[in-house]
Amino acid sequence: MATLFNQGILRYTPQGGTQASIVSNTTGTDVAVTYGMELYHTASPETFGVGHTILYTVALQNTGTGTLVNAVVESDLGGGALDYVEGSAAAFLYNGASISPFPVIVSTGSVIFTFPAPIPAGAVVFLVYNATVNATAADTVVSLATATAREGSPVGAILTDSASATITRVPLTIVKSAPASAGVGESISFLFTVTNNTASPIVLDALTDQLPAQFSFTGLSLTVDGVAVPLVATDYQLVDGLLTVDPAAQITLPAGAVAVYTVTGVVTA
Repeated sequence: MATLFNQGILRYTPQGGTQASIVSNTTGTDVAVTYGMELYHTASPETFGVGHTILYTVALQNTGTGTLVNAVVESDLGGGALDYVEGSAAAFLYNGASISPFPVIVSTGSVIFTFPAPIPAGAVVFLVYNATVNATAADTVVSLATATAREGSPVGAILTDSASATITRVPLTIVKSAPASAGVGESISFLFTVTNNTASPIVLDALTDQLPAQFSFTGLSLTVDGVAVPLVATDYQLVDGLLTVDPAAQITLPAGAVAVYTVTGVVTA
């Protein structure tokens, strides 16, 4: 829907003064159209690593006063850098008051989403689907979604719109995990899982972790792709609850490899 914006400027001269000007407020008038369509496309998260799955959301809005039919959305999956996750697509219709499931057909072996039901005036169809980053992905992946729909009937004029969503590779990802619950006196472990998302080795310099006051440190281990890395007492230090892991020997994480730091301790009162 287009909007007409308007603003005026008045020049005036006070008695005995010099000319000045004053600006009016701006008005906006929505221009109703019989048929209109807008497409929006987002990705979550907007960063990725090796094999990560991205949730894509496409919003197809009917901006006119007439009904849209035979709506289709096609994604290029980042030019082939993404693999559609079979069975992940779902669609919903928001009519301005409520949201409800909306039928969608996914073409076999492709990423063409067809909506067999009409889209009422002013309504928005939300399409969500998952795609996994594959080995061909560059550091930036731009996925283009293109929508088409017919005006009012299967033989009506075709409307089209497109929108892109961009994701960016991060060199490393780190995820910390811990038990959901534990009792006093119980031994637990905090795990830091580090993944190299690049095609080159990365040196792991140091890891710091401010341990909880109710956690008594008892040990530390490190693995790279499941292989234990020998650590000695001088490879880490604990000062006022701050654990710093800085091995004397260089720790290199190969391309695509995963390192796991395991910090073990006992829960105290």
